[in-house]
Amino acid sequence: MRQGLTYVGLGAAVWAVPTLFFLLFGKWVMLEVGEPYFGTSLFLLEMLSFLLLIGLSLVVRLRLIPERGAATRFGFAATVVGLLLNTFAQWHRDSVFPSFTEGQHHGYTVWMTLAYALTLVVPAIVDRLVKAPAPAQPPEQTDPIAGQDEDSGRSAEPQSE
Repeated sequence: MRQGLTYVGLGAAVWAVPTLFFLLFGKWVMLEVGEPYFGTSLFLLEMLSFLLLIGLSLVVRLRLIPERGAATRFGFAATVVGLLLNTFAQWHRDSVFPSFTEGQHHGYTVWMTLAYALTLVVPAIVDRLVKAPAPAQPPEQTDPIAGQDEDSGRSAEPQSE
């Protein structure tokens, strides 16, 4: 239950952060689809999304829920929550992004579609790359009284001839 709430909360955060970013800076960073540098702008925004998803997936996998498959479940939950919330944001796009032109709305939708595809793929890749920690092995112990290794039965001191 707690993990599910964590995934849903992170999914809402994954939706809220870029939405607030585009509310504040979208007028300057989101170009219309037909503009000459739209591809470059889209590439840079997707690379930023890619790097943030790698970082967030690592935090989820290594710190918040350190078990195999946690980042993948985070990616699924973030995509479901984000797409549901973006459905309403796009439905009321003139209220949510009042400074966007129609072309910028299209550009945002293109970015969002690619970003949610990354949200499905990147956490799954992070999950596959992060190895489970090896179990700690106790150090080899020597019997101080007999001067012998417990495992081998040989003397731990060099033999003199």
